Amino acid sequence: MTHILEFKANHLGYEQVRARLLSVFLVLGLSVALSACGSSRRHFVYAVGSNAETIFGFEEQSSGGLSSISGSPFSTGSVPSAIAVAPARNFAYVLSSGGNGVLAYTFDKSNGGLTAAAGAVATQTNPVAIAIDPSSQHVYALNQGSSSISAYSADQTTGALTPISGSPFATISGPVSMAMSAKGDALYVVSPTQGVASFSIKSDGTLAAGQAPIAVGTSPAFVTVDPGNHFVYVADKTGNAVFGFTVSGTSLTAISGSFATGTTPVSLAVRGDGKFLFVANQGSNNVSAFAIGSGGALTAVSGSPFGAGTAPTFVIVNHNGDHLYVADRDSNDITDFAISGNGSLTAASGSPYAIGTNPVWIAVTD
Repeated sequence: MTHILEFKANHLGYEQVRARLLSVFLVLGLSVALSACGSSRRHFVYAVGSNAETIFGFEEQSSGGLSSISGSPFSTGSVPSAIAVAPARNFAYVLSSGGNGVLAYTFDKSNGGLTAAAGAVATQTNPVAIAIDPSSQHVYALNQGSSSISAYSADQTTGALTPISGSPFATISGPVSMAMSAKGDALYVVSPTQGVASFSIKSDGTLAAGQAPIAVGTSPAFVTVDPGNHFVYVADKTGNAVFGFTVSGTSLTAISGSFATGTTPVSLAVRGDGKFLFVANQGSNNVSAFAIGSGGALTAVSGSPFGAGTAPTFVIVNHNGDHLYVADRDSNDITDFAISGNGSLTAASGSPYAIGTNPVWIAVTD
């Protein structure tokens, strides 16, 4: 290094060498600062339930454990049914099933606090599921009672929602679950009577119906899509099984056969790397875990199913893909599982976490 600097000094002069060294040190310093900033990013978990007009907030610890956020629970003023935090980490949105609306909250990324923002905007009847596109520009609410999807543009400064032209969009009858592709270009919806349907999402947030609905099992209850948008999975709660589909645009093709779960599967979650699928079995109080094959077929993980609380109703994987959170509706708690390299689950230290409601939905930040 000394010889190189001497050579540069002889040919460039002292001031030029000094300027170049300063620029190198500035770049190195900026890299270290950015690294430190990234490593200090905080992550949060939120739960809502069917018998409390509040949002329960937790911070995720490095171990995966949860600690209550200062100010939690946060008031909603009506019974919430679902919650989502915008990928931009600027706002959170909560569905009010009783009030038939969407509530906006400013999200404090430094401590996870939620503060009521713009006033509620109306949905149609009985909103049951929510989705936000990757750009955080568009928010969607699935209305079970009116068989529709309400679509909104989200103001990135105030959080206010404005109905998109053409909203609400008609969907299949009595829909109960909705999932968005990772790219934000498709929505998948299930109904107990009509199966699964797809919609393409245009750049302006409007929806266009895809192929005709496909019948699935005996009572489809939940839908999810893998992060690569290769496969869609549907839980059949009375058939005690999961059905899979390959994806091409908004067209779905059934994967041969079905995959047995525990009793009454009602929620699904795919890990971020697309390797594992987890199923909340409400009737048997456990979680089934499956490895996802290259063609989308599922293989039960060793040890599956894994015991949870009473009536597990919702599952979600954290940002790192190393913890699974389960909303145990009838034991009023959240079970925290560590996910091993082969997809098996182990109850994390401190789990379960009691909360003051019957949890039915959980959201995590990225």
